[in-house]
Amino acid sequence: MKRLVLLLMSASPAPVLAQPALPTGTFTNEEQVYFDGEAGRAAAPWTGVLIEAQGNGLVWHSIDRFGTVVASEPVAAAPTEWTIGPCRLAMQASSAGGTAFVPADKGCSDRAIPLSLDAEGLTVRLADGRQTRLLRARPFVCWMSVKRHAPRADGSEDWLFQAGMTTHDQGGRLRLGGGESGAPEAIIRIRNVVWPQPSRNRPSLVLYVFTPDDMERAVAYGWADPGAIRIGINQRWMQASCTLAGTNSDGAE
Repeated sequence: MKRLVLLLMSASPAPVLAQPALPTGTFTNEEQVYFDGEAGRAAAPWTGVLIEAQGNGLVWHSIDRFGTVVASEPVAAAPTEWTIGPCRLAMQASSAGGTAFVPADKGCSDRAIPLSLDAEGLTVRLADGRQTRLLRARPFVCWMSVKRHAPRADGSEDWLFQAGMTTHDQGGRLRLGGGESGAPEAIIRIRNVVWPQPSRNRPSLVLYVFTPDDMERAVAYGWADPGAIRIGINQRWMQASCTLAGTNSDGAE
């Protein structure tokens, strides 16, 4: 994954706007990549970031589809600009009601930078000049269970189980099993899907199941209303349930 850079928030050149809350959370371009592929368009590389508060500023983590941090860089915050490495961005209110970021020096020319931030997500210019849209994800807490290959000594089914697994609804993935676990590997992915026009499909919260030999074609999937706080699936050989964080966050129901 290409390394990204984030500098965020809202101010105008004159007068200076009040400093808003720091923009923390997870953002990915899962939906743009998926629908560009479906339409036969050249998709931007899959991009995910986790933004966390650190002192008086932020830290920008580049993450993979499983939420693993692959690179991190701190962001220095000032009332009218954000700085990361040699890149300095001036901030101003955008016409869309969010924040626009304007490169303030040549240090931003050869790296990815944010162009805008609003309530739904952020737009990033990648190092190759392309733009991509990262949507803000909602965190979910999940449990997964996979049936082991061999039964228990008494002949009953034996299941590998893990609770308290965390992911998100913008393409976040979790895995369980494989290796020396005695169970096949199962992978789940969650998407909050809004189909573009002219599709008549309704927006849905979708839970997919994959096996490691094919990470593109799901072996099963189920869906719920996008406002649902819980979604689950049972495929006999594996089961999973994911709950919106903050509603019943133990993930063991």
